[in-house]
Amino acid sequence: MIRARHHWLYQLFFDRYFRWVFYRQFRAFEGELLPPPSAAPVCWLSNHTSWWDGIWPLLLHRRINRKFHVLMLENQLKPRLFLSRLGAFSIQPGTRSMVDTGIYLRDLLEEARNCVLIYPQGQIESAGKHQIHFQPGILRYALQTGSTVQWLFSAFFTEYGDQPKPTVYHYHHWCSFGPKTTSAELERAYQDFYDRCRAQHEAHIHLKYRPQ
Repeated sequence: MIRARHHWLYQLFFDRYFRWVFYRQFRAFEGELLPPPSAAPVCWLSNHTSWWDGIWPLLLHRRINRKFHVLMLENQLKPRLFLSRLGAFSIQPGTRSMVDTGIYLRDLLEEARNCVLIYPQGQIESAGKHQIHFQPGILRYALQTGSTVQWLFSAFFTEYGDQPKPTVYHYHHWCSFGPKTTSAELERAYQDFYDRCRAQHEAHIHLKYRPQ
């Protein structure tokens, strides 16, 4: 597996670069991120619908005030090793190295200074797919740390509306789970959150663009 190798110079450069790229491609970003309610480490789960999913959290993570990490597929990280300098580490599904990744993930979440972003769908899926299915395996290592972890659920949506550039909408919820929580229970909790976000988002867009 490939481990994160943070470097302050890479982080400084790409923080500015990604912000510049974002505003060339998007009109606006709506949806603040409230800071975590405690000093515990953070496990951040989000939906995965595009390449941009890796950029949007980078625009938000300063509010968390933790050392940022993100789990990536190894075949996507290898050609972009510079991302390890920003906190990316790898997973190779279906191989024995998944155990190494799981232990590394668990160790990260045992330190209060860390935040780990995971896309539990394991792959990019259509934004029109409303059922979020978690890939099995890796989240059980995060759950092994028990109630010491703060869980951040995020959902991102994009809308063009009446503009040539889309707007990104972000919804989130802080929550906690006991040490006996299963991956299936975590998946159901995220699905409930995602369904609420989608309904809230659809209502917001309907009000925003309804005829006056």
